[in-house]
Amino acid sequence: MKITRRKFITYLGITPILGTNYISFSQALSMPLNYAWSAGPELGIPIQEIYPTVFGGEIFVGGGFVPDVNAIFYGLSPTTKIFIYNPITQNWRTGSTLPEARHHLGMVSNSKYLYGIGGFYGAKGNAWQIKETVFRLTTKNSEWVAGPSLPIPMAESTYASIRENIHVVGGKTLDLNSNKNVDVANHFMLVDNEKWETAAPSSVSRNSAASAVLNEKLFVIGGRKSGKLSKNLGHAEVYNENTDKWESIAPLPVSLAGIAATVLNGKIVVTGGEAFGPNGNWKTGRASQQVWCYDPIRDSWKREGDMPEARHGHGSVTIDDAMYIIGGGSKVGPQGTVASLLVLKK
Repeated sequence: MKITRRKFITYLGITPILGTNYISFSQALSMPLNYAWSAGPELGIPIQEIYPTVFGGEIFVGGGFVPDVNAIFYGLSPTTKIFIYNPITQNWRTGSTLPEARHHLGMVSNSKYLYGIGGFYGAKGNAWQIKETVFRLTTKNSEWVAGPSLPIPMAESTYASIRENIHVVGGKTLDLNSNKNVDVANHFMLVDNEKWETAAPSSVSRNSAASAVLNEKLFVIGGRKSGKLSKNLGHAEVYNENTDKWESIAPLPVSLAGIAATVLNGKIVVTGGEAFGPNGNWKTGRASQQVWCYDPIRDSWKREGDMPEARHGHGSVTIDDAMYIIGGGSKVGPQGTVASLLVLKK
């Protein structure tokens, strides 16, 4: 299936270099390029379950789970803290704090606003209260203000910006009949930064998927179906805003949730993730350090080795020709929360 008219460089693979912290990432057709993993400066605190984004050429991270002495969930609590990374100075700084603490806050931006969408609020014994709130910044140094609220509470969704429109797809909402959090396929689009409109729902209800935008099309990959028989998914699909339609693409070869995705050199790069143990038991599950690349020309996936460390609930963004892996958990579930920054660049 041909999804794009553009022709991109093809990855050849990832090969460990013994005795170092680096992994060479070679790609070639007519233009050989060399990529390598390196460790960037750490954030101020360990953080997982994040959806960072790029705004004004910098990386914004916040609204995740952080270690807390008065924790609400296995040593972790939601946070109001925002961290900003400048790729030129290679330094972190703190940004304006959120009006309310969140974990799994969806961050996404267009040319005018940085948005913090939905997510969970919580207290001890009730850590998973889904919110419909939307916060936004107009400049990198302004305070957060209220934006147009979501039509329904949503969390663990996927988030994207296409032609200035903000998209929120899937995740979880509160079922008013059962008073339980349930998976949804809902798809809402914020138009002109003012009004949420209903768009075509995705083909499956799921949470903890990953998304990326390539050639003004929205790709949603993997995730998890919740319930008594929790199940990871490899299902992948692409949304065309022009036609308001979804189309299935080749599934991710492994079924993973808590993954992150971004675009690098015309391919979608999916990193990390987690798989729960039998009967949805996260304590017996595992986190992944796998790297997969999706080629939209061939509609195919290729394993491109591993990250230096396992990650789930992490963030992944691209600036120029570099990919940044931020935070996350090195073990499945609310364990092994890290403050690290991994960088893949030439």
